[in-house]
Amino acid sequence: MTKDNTSQKISQDELNNLLQVAQQLEQQASRYNQQIEILNGYYNEIHSAEQTLSEIEKSEENQNVLVPIGAGNFIYASVKDTKNVIVTIGAGIHNEKSLPDAIEVIKKKKTEVENQLTQIKSSYNEVIERLREIDRVVKTVM
Repeated sequence: MTKDNTSQKISQDELNNLLQVAQQLEQQASRYNQQIEILNGYYNEIHSAEQTLSEIEKSEENQNVLVPIGAGNFIYASVKDTKNVIVTIGAGIHNEKSLPDAIEVIKKKKTEVENQLTQIKSSYNEVIERLREIDRVVKTVM
């Protein structure tokens, strides 16, 4: 009888442990999901900048181009200098670059964000799979 109580207690302890791990994994999945949302927003912003610069690259000085102003809205604007762009280097520091160089910088940022998204989505999927495994185990015990 003591053995049965001990094995039940261990099973209950293991079950409690699994539930605690599941809760931690759910929190981790939520954090990954938030990171994915932030990176998707940044990716869209970068993509919009890339499209705008490509449009400017095709235009001539003082020609009207569509410029995104946010939330899917655009205005027509006349660009006086189609050869140079002010690019953010980081930490509030900006640098003037030629238009082709600026496009390359943006493409590089876009690739970096794509890589980060791939890594975070992979980690998110691993966490979700572990949660499914725990769910299967818990269902067999209950």
